[in-house]
Amino acid sequence: MAKQYVELGTLILALVALWLLFGFIQNPIALLVNSVIAIVLLMLLNMIFKVGIPINIITVLIVAIGGLIGLLL
Repeated sequence: MAKQYVELGTLILALVALWLLFGFIQNPIALLVNSVIAIVLLMLLNMIFKVGIPINIITVLIVAIGGLIGLLL
């Protein structure tokens, strides 16, 4: 029974992410601003709060492509 809830939650999360991605693709300036804000927040989180997120090429690409949602993941 719990497996069904996990699958349903994953499906809902994927649909929301797809909807947000589609919205950002329609407006490339919003995608650029979202990516820059997310990268700056990643740097600030590591410098000020010392959250321990490693800053490497993989992390930066995830945050740049995903924006604020990528930062949360």
